[in-house]
Amino acid sequence: MNSICRTAGGLKIILFLMVLILILGGCEKGTLGIKGGSVSGMVLDSRTLVGVSGVTVTAETGTGDSLVNKIAYTDTNGNYFVSDMRQGEWTFSFDKVGYQQVTSDATNTIKVVVVNNENRVAPQVRLVQNYMNLYINVKGVLKDAVNGTIINLGLAQFVFGNLVFDNRIPSEFQTGFSVPAVNGDLNLTIKVTNYQTYTVVIPNAVTDRDLGNISLQPMTYSVVGVWKDVPGWVFQEAPTANIFAYASNRVVATASCAMNQQSFNLTGIPIGTSVTLDAQIKGYKMNGSIPITPNSDFQGTIYQNLSLKTNFAQIMRDIRLVVNGNNIALNQRIGGYCNETGAVWPQTVVTGGILNIPRVVDLGVNQVPSGYTLTFTGFNVDNGTIGTSRVIVNDDGSDPQIVTVQVN
Repeated sequence: MNSICRTAGGLKIILFLMVLILILGGCEKGTLGIKGGSVSGMVLDSRTLVGVSGVTVTAETGTGDSLVNKIAYTDTNGNYFVSDMRQGEWTFSFDKVGYQQVTSDATNTIKVVVVNNENRVAPQVRLVQNYMNLYINVKGVLKDAVNGTIINLGLAQFVFGNLVFDNRIPSEFQTGFSVPAVNGDLNLTIKVTNYQTYTVVIPNAVTDRDLGNISLQPMTYSVVGVWKDVPGWVFQEAPTANIFAYASNRVVATASCAMNQQSFNLTGIPIGTSVTLDAQIKGYKMNGSIPITPNSDFQGTIYQNLSLKTNFAQIMRDIRLVVNGNNIALNQRIGGYCNETGAVWPQTVVTGGILNIPRVVDLGVNQVPSGYTLTFTGFNVDNGTIGTSRVIVNDDGSDPQIVTVQVN
């Protein structure tokens, strides 16, 4: 009986020990509801206190054959997270190009005791930038984006990050400015008198930089020209007018429009620049260039009237108007005119015993504007007959252009 009891008691002890071994083994391997621990933390720039991304974070525990390590990387905000870590003390190291490395044996290294099923927050790590040089030189050449000339006049301001170089000459940028090196992006802003603000990002600014040619867009003003005294035949045919703005014999702005439009717009004229306006219109020539003188800092719109009667002169052509007809008789009065321009040929009395049929009457020469299609009318006062002819008045040739009108 006692032997049987002792045997049963021994079996219970053996079963208990086996269960205990299984439990302890499961704890080590993360089974039976027990999981490894984790560590989260943040890496900052020691100067700016901004999170540093892309830092390699290495966590180690154990020695020799039992050494275990895990690797993680910081996100865009400098945060990192290491999971599935076995219980015990872990040592962290941090590494990124451009920063002083924090090794596992450094005095400022991080050690964290990991506990299963828990997340431990590691102390913040502040990495020190490791510059090749404390300062770098940044230079370039400022040019006018419109004419390509180097900008030497005016005052300039150069802003590198938070460092401001004020009241400088634009040409100083060709020599360059000494600025603190930055492991990362360096924002550069350039402001020059009468030019639009220019910004550029210099990546990984740890070495000298030559930015080459930088084109600055000039601040500008506009001229709106308003057409006045446009004759009906010009309005109807609507030829294209080409307008040019000159500054020191150099074209700084151009525009074109049809002459049945009320205006044109010359844009992009650099502020402070006085210009003269010239225009090319079929059948016209300018009496002289029209000067435009703005205030030095004017950036708006200047309105300028252009009259085809006072600012332009018509290019005229001699027209010999000939009237013919089968029923023209002696002593009858024959005349003619241009419908659009109002030019009138004086009446002529048929004389001389003309016998040929049809009879031809030369009314002589008068001038009309060239380059356009005009209507010419001939008439017989005495028998009331009338006729018309539409003709393009050529703008070339020195001899009179002959226009013939049939009246009957």
